[in-house]
Amino acid sequence: METILELRGLTKRFGNLTAVNDLSLTMRKRSIHALIGPNGSGKTTTVGMINGTLPYSVGNVMFDGEDITGMKNHTIARKGVGRTFQNIKLFATMTVLENIMVGGHTLNPRSTNIVQYLFRVNNSLREETVLKEKAEAVLEFIGLKEYANREVGSLAYGLRKITEFGRALMGEPKLILLDEPAAGLNPSERVALIDTFIKAYERGTDFFLIEHNMDVVMNISTVITVLNFGTKIAEGTPKEIQTNPEVISAYLGRRYLKEVAR
Repeated sequence: METILELRGLTKRFGNLTAVNDLSLTMRKRSIHALIGPNGSGKTTTVGMINGTLPYSVGNVMFDGEDITGMKNHTIARKGVGRTFQNIKLFATMTVLENIMVGGHTLNPRSTNIVQYLFRVNNSLREETVLKEKAEAVLEFIGLKEYANREVGSLAYGLRKITEFGRALMGEPKLILLDEPAAGLNPSERVALIDTFIKAYERGTDFFLIEHNMDVVMNISTVITVLNFGTKIAEGTPKEIQTNPEVISAYLGRRYLKEVAR
């Protein structure tokens, strides 16, 4: 089995608080691996350690067969790990096209600051043209070409979520870490976003998903890992997780079990 991501005994402590405790998991290639659990169970902390924005206390992270433990965020991004955020981190006064272009910083190894890269005077016209053409292709792929010149701040929330996903795609990632992508979306916006994810997955991108919406998790995930108080309590297919007594007790609840049984 080929793996895209492996966590080995990953632990994060904040003083006397252990946010993530000895977490190990293996994510195979061509999969959508979900990480679920109650609020405060360590999910976002785990994602931060994977992509290098949070240092680990103990453990290792392997990406596509390479040990990326201790590498900086921008280095990990250039190796093929993209990310979206629960709280959207877009530039509201920039256009959709410009925001997508920002995601291209991983394509240029000479630059660690994409804003400087995009707008400094001595950039070659060719570099900017290539970046713009790629961003336009991404906009076409995610269905937002008609919004290219609109300021992001003027868009509906669901379109901003798709824009952020498009920015992640600009770096040509092998794996994208999705942190609560469906949060705050109405049903139609949620469907549009998930359809875009599936389209990218079918094109070859794998996903590591954090999500509270169980309809999303159970319908698109290949494997689900469950955290409670920073510790892994279960792992398996959606069907296995839905019927796991410990997961039901700690997170899903009896009401969810009844809804599934209908």
